Amino acid sequence: MRALIVSFAAGLALHGSVGLLAPAVTRAEPATYGFDRQHTSITVSWNHLGLSRQSTRVLDFDGTLEFDPAAADAAKVEVVMKTASLASGVPELDRALKSPDFFDAGRHPQITFRSTGVKKSGDKTGEVTGDLTIMGITRPVTLEVTLNFAGEHPWSTLNALYRDKFVAGFSARGRLSRSEFGLKRGAPLVSDEIEVTIETELIRK
Repeated sequence: MRALIVSFAAGLALHGSVGLLAPAVTRAEPATYGFDRQHTSITVSWNHLGLSRQSTRVLDFDGTLEFDPAAADAAKVEVVMKTASLASGVPELDRALKSPDFFDAGRHPQITFRSTGVKKSGDKTGEVTGDLTIMGITRPVTLEVTLNFAGEHPWSTLNALYRDKFVAGFSARGRLSRSEFGLKRGAPLVSDEIEVTIETELIRK
């Protein structure tokens, strides 16, 4: 995604994710967060023949976020996504996406994102730039990220099991040109531009 899932980010995240609160006078050491996979969605969508937008999700991913809410511009995120976990709900499409015609999951089992910088754009918004690698090709991408929450788990006031558990939640969106990563089949009838949407919750380790 030249202007980029993932999100990863937050996503992505999917490594994806973060830039966001007002800077503090002093900076604390950032904490390490891991993805809550039950509450994270990395979705990739495209225009199909001008008829509709279709999508697939990345189901198997992992990564970390180094994050201090008081110094979000110093955040770092890394995400590894398994190509074989692409799931559209359409078996024929899933097989095609994993085949050598597209992501070639046998030869390129992973998609990675590593952030290279965070630029604040508002009190809780920012742009996360990073290197996205697909099929061995690395390109810079950008995610527009919103910090939804950072602090003690919202359930903590109702359930003692959640006390002293700290979480963060982000929404991220970006776009990329798939042809830049060697994914040219079907273009331009199937759009070259791909949109990645990431909704993620992370748990402080």
